[in-house]
Amino acid sequence: MAKKLGSLINGQDVTFDTHQAGDGQRTNWKNIHLEKRLHGRGGKARFPLLGNEEPSNSGMSDNDFSQVTREVKKILKKDKNLIQNLAKTIVTELERFSNGEATSETAKEAAKRFAEYFDLDTDFLRVVEEYAKNRRLTTITTIHLKPNEQTLHEIHISKKEITIQKPCRHNSLKRIYPHSN
Repeated sequence: MAKKLGSLINGQDVTFDTHQAGDGQRTNWKNIHLEKRLHGRGGKARFPLLGNEEPSNSGMSDNDFSQVTREVKKILKKDKNLIQNLAKTIVTELERFSNGEATSETAKEAAKRFAEYFDLDTDFLRVVEEYAKNRRLTTITTIHLKPNEQTLHEIHISKKEITIQKPCRHNSLKRIYPHSN
């Protein structure tokens, strides 16, 4: 697979949303933005995935914000079709979860597509599904290996957002692959 957006998650977490969760309106794909959080240094930067809004910064040093802004803008400009396809996939999944139409199968397929976008292995090392009392799927979290770095990443999908990050739960390579170095 060709290198795609994997460098966006090197040592950082990314979240995609529209801040529309629960407003009763259809998800506006033009309002999708990417939030990037730095591990260990704090703060986050927000970038429009599509459109020309200026990035914004919350708690990030000016130096970190400048560096992250250059990196993200370079990646987002590299392949406009890839970014538009990512945006469509994000909207589809946010709507599916918001409307209560997400199933285990559709959510797993979406997680595989997000894994492909971010250069992660599409095989699941672990899957956690959460359901509401009415047996409606509310969230799915999948754990993936980033092959070239031998690191784990978590894809979390809900009606509010889609996040690609280091695993929050105690998922380590040692537990999944006990004989790894």
